[in-house]
Amino acid sequence: MKRILLDSGSSTDILYKHAFDQLRIPTDQLKPVKTPLVCFAGETIHPLGSINLSVVTGTAPRQTQVEMTFLVVDTPSPYNAIVGRPGLNLLEAIVSTRHLLMKFPTRFGVGEVRGDQEVARRCYKTAISDKGKGKVLSIANVELRGDVEPERPQPVEDVLQVPIEEGNEERVLQVGSQLGEAEKEELITFLRDNKDVFAWSA
Repeated sequence: MKRILLDSGSSTDILYKHAFDQLRIPTDQLKPVKTPLVCFAGETIHPLGSINLSVVTGTAPRQTQVEMTFLVVDTPSPYNAIVGRPGLNLLEAIVSTRHLLMKFPTRFGVGEVRGDQEVARRCYKTAISDKGKGKVLSIANVELRGDVEPERPQPVEDVLQVPIEEGNEERVLQVGSQLGEAEKEELITFLRDNKDVFAWSA
């Protein structure tokens, strides 16, 4: 098995259907899964089912064997599988993305699996180029407004023009006319005390 993504950000182990088909396991061996997967972009994917597989990692004699539960997903991917946190925890693995290296304990010392930089780069490029393909956003009921100015919202009550500074009628604020006298004075004082937050020009 090649082209396996080790993803500590994934909360599940995933096996893609094209790889599942090559294993020639009957589909009736899949256990039903009700919970959908939500990917990073917010897209919801419904797995075909789950399956327990025995996974051997490393090269003899520094090998380890664990049983992982994979969700089988029918969606295009340059990878055959994703080993997420559950699988990495079972392997007790430490992953270095910088060195494309995974190390894990075995009965005969520390085992390791090294990635192929060229294959990793090719998979990454394929995954990036495939994003957005086949997605069509339909536009319905388009309203052509032409040069019509949008209607500006209007106050729900009459307003009073209050100069931000005494004697300066160029810069004014508006306060509701139905405020009580005490509230009105308090609001005007507050606005004047904080006049430096208003942008009078771009």
